Amino acid sequence: MSFWNHRVIHRYHEETDSHTYHIHEVYHDDNGSVEGWTESAMEPFGETPSELREDIRHFIKAFQKPILIAKIKDGKEILVPDEEAPEINQGHYAEFLDRAWVAIDYIYQFLGCHPLLRKEKRLQDIYFKAERALSDLYQEAGKLEYESEQNSS
Repeated sequence: MSFWNHRVIHRYHEETDSHTYHIHEVYHDDNGSVEGWTESAMEPFGETPSELREDIRHFIKAFQKPILIAKIKDGKEILVPDEEAPEINQGHYAEFLDRAWVAIDYIYQFLGCHPLLRKEKRLQDIYFKAERALSDLYQEAGKLEYESEQNSS
């Protein structure tokens, strides 16, 4: 089944030796391969504030996927994953652990203590799965940090 999504596209401009990043709609074929994209970058849009907020959420989700870079192959512009990923350093581990902890604390403060959650078993079951998943994420990040420290010593 073909589909589209928002993606960050990186372009290198040789004439000015500069880089730009924009969000485009990218169209994929049944196998997930890129078959096209919008010529112009997209702008957030909505007919109501909530529609605009939802559109911005889709833009933000574009950063969860690999950035694509425009290249010329056989005289035709194509998109390929941008291999210029930032190098991971020790600070990234600490930052990720901190953000995971903030997320755990945030859902506890704003959802875990909510009166509706205390009353509704169905909500509790889902909440505790989310809290457990974030806790597992925190623990796994801590293991990666430890392994990284061991490998760099």
